Amino acid sequence: MRVLFCLFLALATSGCVSPYVAIPYESDQVDVRSIAVIEDVGDLDVMAYEVANVGANFGLVGALVDAGVQASRRQRVEDVFEDAGFDAQGYFRDSLVEELLGLGYEVTVVDLASRDEETLLEAIPPAPAESDAVLDVVLQNYGFISAGMGVPFRPHAQAEAQLTLRDGQTVAMRHSVQYAPMGSPEGHIVLSPDPLYAFNNRTELLADPERLISGVKLALDESAEALARQIAP
Repeated sequence: MRVLFCLFLALATSGCVSPYVAIPYESDQVDVRSIAVIEDVGDLDVMAYEVANVGANFGLVGALVDAGVQASRRQRVEDVFEDAGFDAQGYFRDSLVEELLGLGYEVTVVDLASRDEETLLEAIPPAPAESDAVLDVVLQNYGFISAGMGVPFRPHAQAEAQLTLRDGQTVAMRHSVQYAPMGSPEGHIVLSPDPLYAFNNRTELLADPERLISGVKLALDESAEALARQIAP
């Protein structure tokens, strides 16, 4: 089910729904020098999805076979990350914090309750006493996507961020980034994948765990950098 949700989300952002509406940051209108970053503690699985798999076109049996193939591939990729002790959400958070520090902000990380879904929190708590604003950032997808049989698997990541001022009500910035998305999602920051981390098939994808993880790290690093740039002083 998680894989199907990711597919539907990718399709939705490629033109099936209204364009994403971002809120640009106006640094001359606010005085933000310190930021509390909300810990992203949702339950997020890695992706390893091939869109338009041939087997899915042959009725219910074909769809079931395809689902099994997709699940098996995803599990094998997940095993690679688990064996390496790689925490994508933690890595993304640390990368974002590093980017914000590089921009000159004072940064703290706030650990709140777990997320029910891979979406921004509906209620943002007021900023801690030492912070001018709260940055809610959620990593919504990460892993690998292929547009179909014969098309390479490429690293993918999708994340959304919202900066709320001390009062917990005033949204100073909201934006979303997609690294190597399916289609051309309108309104999002779109990042192109590095061809060095393209894998022609499942066998190649699993044959080089180090390059596999490095590809995802690059996707997460560039996504974090793109979001941090949205609130550059």
